[in-house]
Amino acid sequence: MDTVRTFDAFPKINSQHSVRSTRGGLSTILTTFMGLLIFWVEVGGYIGGYIDHQFTLDNSIKQDIAINIDMMIAMPCEFLHTNVLDITDDRFLAGELLNFEGTNFFVPSTFNIDSEKEVVNVELNQVFAENMRAEYQVQGSRLNEGAPACHIFGSIPVNHVNGDFHITAKGYGYQDRNHVDLQSLNFSHVIAEFSYGEFFPFMNNPLDFTGRITNDHLQSYKYYTKIVPTHYEKLGLEVDTHQYALTEQHVTYKAREGIPGIFFKYDFEPIKLIIKEQRMSFIQFVARIGTILAGIMIVAGYFYRLYDRLLTILFGKRYASKDDEKKQGGILDSKQY
Repeated sequence: MDTVRTFDAFPKINSQHSVRSTRGGLSTILTTFMGLLIFWVEVGGYIGGYIDHQFTLDNSIKQDIAINIDMMIAMPCEFLHTNVLDITDDRFLAGELLNFEGTNFFVPSTFNIDSEKEVVNVELNQVFAENMRAEYQVQGSRLNEGAPACHIFGSIPVNHVNGDFHITAKGYGYQDRNHVDLQSLNFSHVIAEFSYGEFFPFMNNPLDFTGRITNDHLQSYKYYTKIVPTHYEKLGLEVDTHQYALTEQHVTYKAREGIPGIFFKYDFEPIKLIIKEQRMSFIQFVARIGTILAGIMIVAGYFYRLYDRLLTILFGKRYASKDDEKKQGGILDSKQY
């Protein structure tokens, strides 16, 4: 029994073989500080949770999806055609549901004009703060169509297949009894809202608050959008939106070379992005804290020994040990001298 009591699987260093030093004290303080700092960060992460991003196959079946539009074009409404054409050759006269309101063209000072808009990742809390749904109450209204510019707004349902929504002038691209004079063409425009799916007016999209200004009559603006259904989840609340990636192409045609206008081409991706807030279990949290703190102690020990070895190599053993506390006094330390 006495043998068992004196047995130690982890033998300790005898006190007469350990040497205290200033470097050792500073390294202990620094290691303790780093451990407490990381512990504080981990506790905050455990309480606040973390945001998990997952991509999954979109297996939902949808027949149609809405395109939400609010934009202004520097041409009279009576000159414009608005249509949707998809890969099934299904053509939809968007002008029957959109609202056209004549106005004077102006450029808001807060819009990004002829420049790329900075893309900012939306925070989960911001999504739930801005998830107020809305819808346009009026459809198919036409007011003051002879004004110099046209304000187009509303929502139109389109088939859930790849296609494009385009705005052209009468007589260009489609046969029409009227033909707009070349000198009257001006597809300068500003976009206040362009989104897919349910209409969330406070959510920011890549084309929102942007604009393009031109002096060329045969100007074509093509916006290519890749749509990804996005599901947000937090504390049991859920919001489904449709984000999209954007690329642009601007072309100036010569006479009879192409169709001037504004084209929004949309492609649906077969994946779905799920963004949700999660929290780890308490057992996982304790195991994580223990692993991190043990790792800090091991790494700190390695760095201390490496630093001590470098001092010995560069300046000699005497310099490296000058701050060490003496184990016992020498002959010259005796009181009799």
